[in-house]
Amino acid sequence: MLRNYLKIAFRNLVKHRVSTLINLFGLTIGVTTCLTIYLITRHELSYDTFHADHERIYRLVGETQFGNPPEKRPAGFVPNAVPEGVRQEIVGIETVAAFHNIESDVLIPNGTGKPQRFEARKRGVDPAEIIVTDPQYFDLFSYQWLAGNPKTALNEPLTLVLSAQKARKYFGDLPPHQYLGKQVIYWDSLRVTVSGVVQDWATPTDLTFTDFISLRSIRGSNLLKQSINLDQWDDIWSSSQAFVKLQPGVTPAQLSSAFSKFSRQHYKGPFVFTPALQPLADLHFNEAYNDNYARKAHLPTLYGLMGVALFILLIAAINFINLSTAQSMSRAQEVGIRKVLGSSRASLLTQFMSETLLLTIGAVLLAQLLVQPVLTEFNAFIPAGVRYDGLTPETALFLLLLTGITALLAGFYPSWVLASYQPARSLKGPIASAGGLKGYFRKSLIVFQFTVSLLFIIGTLFIGRQLAFMRNKELGFSTDAVVSLHTAQLGKADILAEKLRQLTDVQLVTREWFPPMGSSYMVANLKYRGKKDVEMDVSIKAGDENFIPMYQLKLLAGRNYLRSDSLREIVINETYALALGFPKPTDAVGQNVELQGRSYPIVGVVADFHEQSLHEKVGPVFIGYMPRQAGNLGVKLVSQGKSAQEIQTTLAEIERVWQTVYPDHAFSYTFLDDSIAQLYEKEAKTAQLVNVATIIAILISCMGLFGLAMFTAEQRTKEIGVRKVLGASVLSIMRLLSTDFLKLILVALLVASPLAWYATTQWLQGFAYRISVDWWVFGVAGLMAVGIGLLTVSVQSLKAALQNPVDSLRNE
Repeated sequence: MLRNYLKIAFRNLVKHRVSTLINLFGLTIGVTTCLTIYLITRHELSYDTFHADHERIYRLVGETQFGNPPEKRPAGFVPNAVPEGVRQEIVGIETVAAFHNIESDVLIPNGTGKPQRFEARKRGVDPAEIIVTDPQYFDLFSYQWLAGNPKTALNEPLTLVLSAQKARKYFGDLPPHQYLGKQVIYWDSLRVTVSGVVQDWATPTDLTFTDFISLRSIRGSNLLKQSINLDQWDDIWSSSQAFVKLQPGVTPAQLSSAFSKFSRQHYKGPFVFTPALQPLADLHFNEAYNDNYARKAHLPTLYGLMGVALFILLIAAINFINLSTAQSMSRAQEVGIRKVLGSSRASLLTQFMSETLLLTIGAVLLAQLLVQPVLTEFNAFIPAGVRYDGLTPETALFLLLLTGITALLAGFYPSWVLASYQPARSLKGPIASAGGLKGYFRKSLIVFQFTVSLLFIIGTLFIGRQLAFMRNKELGFSTDAVVSLHTAQLGKADILAEKLRQLTDVQLVTREWFPPMGSSYMVANLKYRGKKDVEMDVSIKAGDENFIPMYQLKLLAGRNYLRSDSLREIVINETYALALGFPKPTDAVGQNVELQGRSYPIVGVVADFHEQSLHEKVGPVFIGYMPRQAGNLGVKLVSQGKSAQEIQTTLAEIERVWQTVYPDHAFSYTFLDDSIAQLYEKEAKTAQLVNVATIIAILISCMGLFGLAMFTAEQRTKEIGVRKVLGASVLSIMRLLSTDFLKLILVALLVASPLAWYATTQWLQGFAYRISVDWWVFGVAGLMAVGIGLLTVSVQSLKAALQNPVDSLRNE
């Protein structure tokens, strides 16, 4: 029986080649999209789920309160003294592990020769690697030990645990136990001894650390002690983190009152920190808690991708439903004969569902061939590590469910319609199915298809406009031909700057912490004592006297600060001047503000400029020269009249100068324009993904529309012949066949517009500076949809209108 069903199903699919190919194409694209997004989703949701008792592991985070009036902010890092205090005072916590990120070149001693040097990671590009940590870190997280004793490896000062991959990088390929006792040097003089080796994780993780220095090294090293103050309660640093494991049965809610009491005991103001817990599963997604290592995935985007996959699969299924129900008239007599010969409704339903299942299985098989090329083609948008590894049990189960759901979704209704025909009626002659419930249902599905397509089109237009707005908005400073250099050693920054100033094609050089705008920023608490005391967090831009002129910041009042060897004068922005109570910038000049107990005069006020992405409003800023922070260089190139090749020649000259100052360090640079563009990388990727989804949705919808137009033209062949005999023109016949479809597209526009308006408005709320939601964009989207639909339908309409009426009326 099954063999008979499949044989008949195959014959019917071959008989209706065009609709079969349309359905197969749509289902293949839909299944491929679902499979791709499933792989991405499974990858993102699997981060750090492999640890034993991972549901009891939390990151120690909190809320800071500072300033007058106090500002409350979430903090993903903790004061250095808090983890030990929590370990001693909070009941219900089983394990506490604190650690501190450090960045350093690595030196490997090489006998009496020159040590081998390994460059530090590129901040913001490479994952964090080096931490100074409690030995309890290895009690929390599941590592396989290859050498050393996990109970004692980090108990002593100046000891180190390495990952196997990092050990091979430093010392070559050796048996794990031979790495023990070898020495590694950090920060040029911090010499530690390898006491353990652990296996690298092969599963997705945000804890990308490979070098684990014992926390007790801080007490035994003046170098570390100067950088990490374990007794500090009144400040937070992004490098300081802690994780805890709760005792079985204890929940975060049960510790809330204990954390509040802990805060009251240790903080009397003005700085207040209240501990809280963040689930390990939340680490990969929650952007409210910043850190130096986790790659944050945007959970709403992930849900959006799932929605896109569902909609594309629905559009493909709708094509199948529409074409199958449209063809039901031609199969009505087949149904009648089968029922007269004794076929039950259930057997007919099974027969027609087998056709859908056969087509779906073909789509799934094709999708497995396409998914890896798709992952390769879109690797820029897909997280590293996502790959299709064949039929793993999880993937096989997903494909099995996807096959069943898709076959049921696409095939049940058409099969039910076909199996419901009455034999007496179907054997008398053709059954008119253009009207009635089936006709309205089919029209509703077409409206749904184009509603989804229009949502994607409108989304594409608005996202593109917002991106263009962000790229072209005046930022308040010059970004043209500015190169940022991350210097290797603070003490040689002035030497490098002076050498670069001597190059002909270098216009200006400034020592800086970072450029005016970027992902990195520094905040300090400033106090103003005037008619009304104002205490608030202010963003710091650390740069020498060339910082303001090089970036062409506009002075509204006063002057630039003078050259000095320390912070002595400051310039503030207009927003900070207003916050201090000065409506006129000139009124702020000559006033004093306090930073860390010292008073500094305000010598100038600059116009507001953007220091973060356009998601954030311009906040209060002060600019001053802080030599210890301003260790990087900004270089303004002479670009007017220069070709790209000449700019590259200048960069080569800068590299040559770099090598004279830092011969042991690799040269790297970034253009400021590129750094700013990276702030909107998520939006750019979203735009490209929406563009792809739009193309797929339109393509599938139009192929279904094409098939329906072809079938409609075939059904109305004799009508068209009669109209032509009676004098109808080609244009009038094309209008006749196209009008019904265009009406449906216009209805879809009416349905899609309010939905798109709401979704676009909500998305734009995430930007402090944004475009307006203009009505004409919806009009453009509607014209695009009408044009695409008309082009699709007119091909078949023109073909039908040009057909010789003699051929269509011959059999009458």
